[in-house]
Amino acid sequence: MQSQESQKPAETLRLQFPSHPRFVAQIRQFVYDACMNSGFTRPAAFDMKVLTGEAVANIIRHAYENRTDRPVFIEMLFYRTYLEMRFKDLGRRSPVGQDLARDLSDYRETGLGIYLISHLSDYHYFDQSGEVGTTLVIKKRIR
Repeated sequence: MQSQESQKPAETLRLQFPSHPRFVAQIRQFVYDACMNSGFTRPAAFDMKVLTGEAVANIIRHAYENRTDRPVFIEMLFYRTYLEMRFKDLGRRSPVGQDLARDLSDYRETGLGIYLISHLSDYHYFDQSGEVGTTLVIKKRIR
């Protein structure tokens, strides 16, 4: 029997859009709707909507330094029991990792993206092994 990791996804969705903040709400809603149509509970689909907004905002702000004309790529791979999402940019690389997820008692208006990503996903990692950019991979069980 094949392990879950080696199985092909039942569905794959790919999105590409410019790094303009005006698209963030539409992309968040698209992800939420796709999750709801694939068996997620409302709270789990909402988690993915929040994660998407944070990931895209981080790409715009950090990788593209607020440029509005750069490509953002999202891939959604729906497996039987989980969703794998990949957020890819072709921009400037920043240091990434768990150590950047700050303490919530250190209140600021911004900077919660990595904290939310790490706490709302079941698994995540940042891949900077390519020639350019960063890919954030997030996995979330379908509940």
